[in-house]
Amino acid sequence: MHYRDADDEYFEVFKEHGPILGSAIGRTEFPKTYRAMFGFCAKTNSLKTAMFECIETNNPYAFKVLLRCFCEHYLKFMYLWACFVNENSDRVGSDYFSFCGAVEAQDYVAAIAMAEGLLGNEMVANARDVIAQLYPDAAKLSTRELELLSGQFKYRAILRFLADEKYAFVAKDRPFLAQIVPTYALLSSFVHGGPYTDLEMANFSQPSAIAGCESNVEVVMLMTATVFMLTAAAISREHPEFGEIAPKVNAIIKRFLSDET
Repeated sequence: MHYRDADDEYFEVFKEHGPILGSAIGRTEFPKTYRAMFGFCAKTNSLKTAMFECIETNNPYAFKVLLRCFCEHYLKFMYLWACFVNENSDRVGSDYFSFCGAVEAQDYVAAIAMAEGLLGNEMVANARDVIAQLYPDAAKLSTRELELLSGQFKYRAILRFLADEKYAFVAKDRPFLAQIVPTYALLSSFVHGGPYTDLEMANFSQPSAIAGCESNVEVVMLMTATVFMLTAAAISREHPEFGEIAPKVNAIIKRFLSDET
C-alpha cells in the first residue's frame, strides 16, 4: 500500500468522525486537554499535507523545515496524552493553554516593543497587563514560576519526562519517538538557517534527496494518524459512542505496516 493511499483511507475516517468528535469536547469532563489534543490532530494534518506538496514540487529544503516543526508538534501531543492518561485530569490541558499562551503573549509584546523602538516609537503596552487580561491564572505567577510551568512543554523537558521509568510504556508503544528525536536535533539547522544546511543542499539535486523525504513522510503519515487515533481513544473512555474510531484508524495503520514488511 502506498502511503498516499493509506493517508486517503485515514483522512476519510477523520472527515467522517472528526467534526462530531470535536463538537463533543465541550460536554466532556476534560475539555481543555481534549481541545489541546484535538488541536494537534488538525495541526499535524496541515503540516503533513504541506510536506506532501513539498515532495510533489521537489522541495527537500522546505520539507525538512516542516519535518522539524512536525516533530515538535508530535512530541508536545505525546506529552499531553501521556500526562492525561496517567493523571486522568484536565491539569495538563489547562497548563498548556494558560502558561504556554501567557509566554507567547509575553514574547509577542516584547517583540512589538523592540520593533517600535527600532522605529523610534515608544511602546505603551505592558506584557503583564496583556497576560492579566488573556490569562488570569498565569498573571498570578512570578516570571520565574511562569518559566518553570511553561517549560514543561519544551523539547528537552518532554524528552526527560518520556524517558522516565514511569512513562517507559510511551516509548515502547509509540516507536516513532525513537525515530524523531535524532531527526529533531539534526533538522534544527534548517529552522534557524545554520551552516549544516549548506552541506545538505549540495545533494538536493540528487534523486536520493527526495527519496529520503518520501521515506520520512511515510512516518509522518503514520504519526498523524496516530495522533487522531489516540485522541479518539482518550475521549471514548468518557464517551463510548466514539469507541469505533480508534480501531478504524489502527486497522489502516496495521495494514500499511504489514504491506511494508
